[in-house]
Amino acid sequence: MLLEKVKNTLVSNQMLEPGDRVLVAVSGGPDSVALCHLLHRLRKKHNIDLLLAHVNHGLRGVEANKDASFVESLGNQFGLPVVHRRLNVRSWQKKHGGSLQMAARSLRHQSLQQVMAEEGASKLALGHNADDQAEEVLLRLFRGAGQRGLTGMPACSRDGIIRPLLECHRHEIMAYLHSHGLDFRQDDSNLRPWCQRNLLRLEILPHLRRDFNSNLNATLVRTTKILREEQDYWDAILQAWLQLHVRENEPGGIRLPIAPLLETHPAMQRRLLRRVAEEVKGDLRGFTFQHTEILMQFCRSHTSSGQIHLPGALIVEKNYGWLTVSVTQEDPVDFFYEIPGPGVHPLHLLDHSMEVQFLDLEGPPQFSDDPTDAFMDRDRISFPLFLRSIKSGDRFRPLGLDGSKKLKDFFIDLKVPRSHRRRIPVLCSKDHIVWLVGFRLDDRVKITTNTSRVARFRFRKGIEGE
Repeated sequence: MLLEKVKNTLVSNQMLEPGDRVLVAVSGGPDSVALCHLLHRLRKKHNIDLLLAHVNHGLRGVEANKDASFVESLGNQFGLPVVHRRLNVRSWQKKHGGSLQMAARSLRHQSLQQVMAEEGASKLALGHNADDQAEEVLLRLFRGAGQRGLTGMPACSRDGIIRPLLECHRHEIMAYLHSHGLDFRQDDSNLRPWCQRNLLRLEILPHLRRDFNSNLNATLVRTTKILREEQDYWDAILQAWLQLHVRENEPGGIRLPIAPLLETHPAMQRRLLRRVAEEVKGDLRGFTFQHTEILMQFCRSHTSSGQIHLPGALIVEKNYGWLTVSVTQEDPVDFFYEIPGPGVHPLHLLDHSMEVQFLDLEGPPQFSDDPTDAFMDRDRISFPLFLRSIKSGDRFRPLGLDGSKKLKDFFIDLKVPRSHRRRIPVLCSKDHIVWLVGFRLDDRVKITTNTSRVARFRFRKGIEGE
């Protein structure tokens, strides 16, 4: 029974929470009408609020207007509000390219997300069914998807999308509609093989079911479930590895050690690198198997340093056994701030503040382990101080080291990636550096047994002191 299937899907995937406001996307076709009817029947049980959304793509003329009228009548029948949106898909396609089907899908998704935000909906219910899932998996397979892609459409996703009919087949949905006397609209374009999906549904799948597997759709859906469970397992393994080995998340990027990565199985390497690329980039669109292989070869190469560029503005940098994956950012802006004395001074370009305190030293000072917290002999510095970006040729006398050293050489010794060095501020007194912020004091301003007056500097995240 279809209702029981949907109940089980809702519960097993934890799709709904009491108080949810659910936006139901209704085209007027059989799937969306059945979805609307089923959720209307279950609304009190789950204590949810429903409203309907209908998107007119502007492609079917008079027929599209009839679809909109039908959905409005359906809303009236169930006592549910209906939100209508009209799109210009052809214009969007002309501007952005791609197929008409992909343009319609992309614009429809954007429009429904906007309606969700405007109406305060926490969930968006879509009418994809098990046969849609089978078609989607085959299309992805033909395009070269890996295991993750072959898991198909998720039953629910992070952005609030739920698919309560995902375990229901098309013939079950049609039987449900007939048994409840529910009318629906039929889009004639779905009956012609004008696009890949229709060609697959109308010609290729029937042939495969006839000559290879009469229960092919159910087999494909079962396969997606198996692959999804295995993908969940892999996700846990990858997350554990990253938590163990990633030492720091760079601004806009991730830094991880190469040696432990190469000790893992190639399948693990491939997944780890794709996971890192996805976290930095936000998705894997345009990032193919070939790009993953390029990245793996880069890690295995014997060069100690280098840089490659990958799709999605990804920059991958190799430095002293570490791999840094980040996105292209604008060149760091040069900055220069005067620090006149005690107080909290805002540093807008850095999104930080510098706090200065004057202390009288009574007994041994209590130093901090925080690298952004520094103590200096106040009699060895001259206010106003200046906080600025690094310049070519800069030198200082690192605390504990005899003689001076170029900042460039200091960074090389500490294996600081070249791409991050210009973002590091230096604090200067007159014409010399007294603190490489976050790294090392200059030896000339250190606290000694003769120090009586102390200046404390704290480089703090966020804008304060205005």
